[in-house]
Amino acid sequence: MSAVDDPSVPLDTGAPGKGLTLPVLAVYVFANLCSWTAILTPIAITLALRVREIDPAGASASLSMVSAIGAVFGIVANPVFGRLSDRTRSRFGMRRPWMLGGIAAATCGLGIVAAAPSVAVLAGGWAITQLGVQALLAPITAVLADHVPAHQRGRVGGLISVGQSAATTVGAGLLALNPTSLTWGLLAPAGLAAIVVAVLCLVLPDRRHDGSPRPPLSAREILASFWVDPRRRPDFAWALGGRLLVFMGVTILIIYQAYFLLSRIGVAPQQIAAVMFGVLLLENTVAVVTNVVSGWLSDRAGRRKAFVAGAALVGAAGFAVAGVATDMPLFLVGVTLLGIAKGAYGAVDLALVTDLLPAGKQDAAKDMGLFIVAGLIPNLLSPLLAPLVLAIGAGAAAPGVPAGNYSALFLAGGVFMLLGALAVRPIRGVR
Repeated sequence: MSAVDDPSVPLDTGAPGKGLTLPVLAVYVFANLCSWTAILTPIAITLALRVREIDPAGASASLSMVSAIGAVFGIVANPVFGRLSDRTRSRFGMRRPWMLGGIAAATCGLGIVAAAPSVAVLAGGWAITQLGVQALLAPITAVLADHVPAHQRGRVGGLISVGQSAATTVGAGLLALNPTSLTWGLLAPAGLAAIVVAVLCLVLPDRRHDGSPRPPLSAREILASFWVDPRRRPDFAWALGGRLLVFMGVTILIIYQAYFLLSRIGVAPQQIAAVMFGVLLLENTVAVVTNVVSGWLSDRAGRRKAFVAGAALVGAAGFAVAGVATDMPLFLVGVTLLGIAKGAYGAVDLALVTDLLPAGKQDAAKDMGLFIVAGLIPNLLSPLLAPLVLAIGAGAAAPGVPAGNYSALFLAGGVFMLLGALAVRPIRGVR
């Protein structure tokens, strides 16, 4: 009997719409936090250090190559694994097998990264890591659509988004336990994720198919995992487009914030690590608070669009303030606004997209995979666009940073945020 089934057949969902019990919800939220920690810690910290160990002379170019390969694998893998999860039937459920297999593969991939003797082997390990992580994230994100009623999705979405906001902080804490070992730094977050995901799989009331015969999965259906017809599903298409635009701004902030501080604010290279820790602590603390508060307010008001558009507008304002700053106090005002925007947007946009799933629970993991991909594509687009903007009236290079107009780049991030706010306006399926 095949393990992958046709999603058009009715599902036995256990108790649809009743939500998760408080203990299961707590495990689910913690599993999301640990899953994002497993992938964001290498992206933010340890992958660059490992590349520099192997190729100190060409570390910048090698890191760009490895990161690009990983991004491509991540973009391709998430909707595919989501589709497979939506069609899976087994006595263990639809989501559990992919969660467990995904975290196991990701841990193996990070083991290869830790032991790689060359950049080529490291790139292969990072590709395996991305495949495994996306196999985990696709079904774990779909649990929101599977089990959480619409009137609670803002609150739960806020709690889930806390995981993305706090992941690098948790990862940095794990690194601090054994700061001299990159192997520990790469594998400890994945090991923690494996333990918590295993606990989630034990307590989760997973969905199951009813066991009826299914036609085989076709190549055409796999390719369809990467597409939503904007004519038939305009609301969902607008929501994905808006997310892509907003995350263009978020990605610019993540990648170029340190360079902005060195170039515009005049932070000394030997102080940048300490300054970045303080800036990120402020930004992420504000984001965590607004994650929870905005999700709760959105549920109480029964509205999504105003919160999502408002968050993107606050983000545009944050980029405008930070972009013209030449001193730290004004820059921190902009960063605070950006933290508010990231938190509010992350919580309510997740609830909005879940409310707009084209096929409801039927293709939840595949469609939520497109939601994740909309946030991953800027990892490829932003580094391609940035050099063009940085060249506009670029001045001399500051110590420790390439030459470029970083103020113009931050203002461009604000324009993307503004366009993301406007993309919410045509949506009609939710208030």
